[in-house]
Amino acid sequence: MSKTKLISSLVFCIFLLASWMYGENQERIIIQTPLKPIKEVYPDYPEILKKEGVAARFLISISIDRKGNVTRASIWNSLYPELEETLEEVFSQWKFEPLIHRGEPIRTFGFIWLIFYPGKSSPQARESESMMEPPEEELSAVPNEELQMVLDKCAEYCLKLSESALYYVCHEKIREKFKRIEGPDGTGIIPPRDSTHGLEIGAAYFSILMLGGTNKNVYVYDYQLIKKEGNIEEKRILMEKDGKDVKLEDVPLGTKPSYALKPVLAPVQILGTDHRSKFSFRLAGDEKIKGKLAYVIEACLRPGQTGYIRRGRIWVDKSDFRIVKVEVETDFVEGFEQIFAECEQYYLKPHFKSTYYYEIDKNSLLFPSRSEIRVEYSGFYKKKRDLKSEVEVTYENYKFFTVKWSHETIKKKLEALFSNRSKLILKNSIRLVPCILRYF
Repeated sequence: MSKTKLISSLVFCIFLLASWMYGENQERIIIQTPLKPIKEVYPDYPEILKKEGVAARFLISISIDRKGNVTRASIWNSLYPELEETLEEVFSQWKFEPLIHRGEPIRTFGFIWLIFYPGKSSPQARESESMMEPPEEELSAVPNEELQMVLDKCAEYCLKLSESALYYVCHEKIREKFKRIEGPDGTGIIPPRDSTHGLEIGAAYFSILMLGGTNKNVYVYDYQLIKKEGNIEEKRILMEKDGKDVKLEDVPLGTKPSYALKPVLAPVQILGTDHRSKFSFRLAGDEKIKGKLAYVIEACLRPGQTGYIRRGRIWVDKSDFRIVKVEVETDFVEGFEQIFAECEQYYLKPHFKSTYYYEIDKNSLLFPSRSEIRVEYSGFYKKKRDLKSEVEVTYENYKFFTVKWSHETIKKKLEALFSNRSKLILKNSIRLVPCILRYF
């Protein structure tokens, strides 16, 4: 093979791979039926589903004449009545190979599964564009003085949090409840694309997916976090599983279970100076948290911005502007790789809501005392999302240690501090120029 042909083949393979990876994260329309179509007409992806960022599944019954034409199409258990007429019109245009009985074509009926799938959920989704637009009033509203003041104070707190050297250990207790995907009779369902036997394929097509069979697990870890010189190191040692002592050192963080990693830095992901411009904010009122009054700030990822946090609510102590609670809606949470694999297999969409509580006070910083992660699926046979799992993580028996900085790091921080002070002095000097000129 010549060098030119080799390069051309390599470029073509790269193009195919890139196209496949791009397509995995795009909206897709999946149609499943055991019948053999000879004419297919696909509907457009509904705008309402794009806006909501959810998966949706429709069961369509069809009547077929002797020539294979669809004479009637009707939707069972319609999720979105406003789409019903359009979808029935689309599938009335389909045509199938006639069913032959004793050498003669006959009339018959059948079913079609229609799935609107918003795309593969994966770690790459963390950098996907926002599919959820904030309300128009949130975008147009200019932050008032009070909101601006609170955001600035929170940015100062987040800067202190992100710049602090941290070294602590604690006990991390994880309680999880999760449900399995199964059919109406309580048995598991083999996805059609994973089936090889004809009966399995038919059963997979016509089984009603649901969540059932709750499982429960409890894990206790000895958890360590070291944040030093811009790097974060985590280590977990599994101590107990379901009440039984275990001693498995250095459990990899990518393995089951590992939830809500680094919750201590969750506020920085919204209110930190590097992230704040991605969100629109508004004050949603005041609430009492542990008897103390707190501002409630709502945040929403702006259209066109990237990030895995879609929406958030932050509770800020009114007395010292420390963050006492954070609630975020995301497309991704580390430690839930099995969730993403299951959703891809059954064309479902996961939705995560994580809540972090900060009650452990050390050196004017608040550390997490508890986390809650709730996972819901969309894409079943109703608009309402189904609860897949609930996880509660509690952090107890904190021990804090001193972090030693290297001489090189101290030198860099002093240089950065001097540089920042110089910039501030120059900035203030420029502001004084008009006043000086007016004086003369």
